[in-house]
Amino acid sequence: MAKYKCPTLGDCDRANAGEVFERAPGEDLKCPGCSTLLEAQAGPNPTGGKPKLLVPLVAAAVVVIGAGAYLFLKPQPEMAAEAVAQAEAPAAAPVQTEAVAPQEARTGIAPSDAETAAQRRQSEQALVAGKASEAESAGSQAAANEMLKVAIAKMAQGKLDEAEKELLAARLRAPKQPLVYYNMAVLRLKQARTDDALKEFEGAFLAGFSHFREMDADTDLDQLRKDPRFDKLVKQYRPAGA
Repeated sequence: MAKYKCPTLGDCDRANAGEVFERAPGEDLKCPGCSTLLEAQAGPNPTGGKPKLLVPLVAAAVVVIGAGAYLFLKPQPEMAAEAVAQAEAPAAAPVQTEAVAPQEARTGIAPSDAETAAQRRQSEQALVAGKASEAESAGSQAAANEMLKVAIAKMAQGKLDEAEKELLAARLRAPKQPLVYYNMAVLRLKQARTDDALKEFEGAFLAGFSHFREMDADTDLDQLRKDPRFDKLVKQYRPAGA
């Protein structure tokens, strides 16, 4: 028969007395004093096997089950979230290096796109109004501006002969365009024709050149700035504060 004790020490006289109860399999396992469920004690089991320490085993089982439940329930959302994040994360794209094309050196001064667009509109409006000569003049100015842009690009590429053709064509379209004179002067400097360049600069100033700040930043003129003739021209035609 198995041996049992009441676990309610302090509340049950029989438990306080350490009374041991023997119960056969199937008998009532409640304490006769307080009706609390009795706890099995170490001793031979009903089948005659080796004695069992049921209380420590039960306690150990509770600890193991509790620890297992903690490991299963507590970290699971974090582990699941991490797994989902890894699954949804896009694969890192291979790093590619692209060759950067060298920038062309800036040279000359080009008319603004806004100015060219305004001249086109003026030409269209004049044509609608029946002012043919005014429409032609504004259209020629817009065309000359486009030719200037091409010429400047050619100069930046070192294609001086092609740039000169564009500038001469622009001059035919707009003989009083200051930037035609200015960019022709830059071309003459690149051709080592300093005297001709000075004449072109004077022509630009006489035609109403107003881009003095851009001229100050134009590196094509660095050598010419040392020439007293150029300095005299600039001082003669440059407005105060320009």
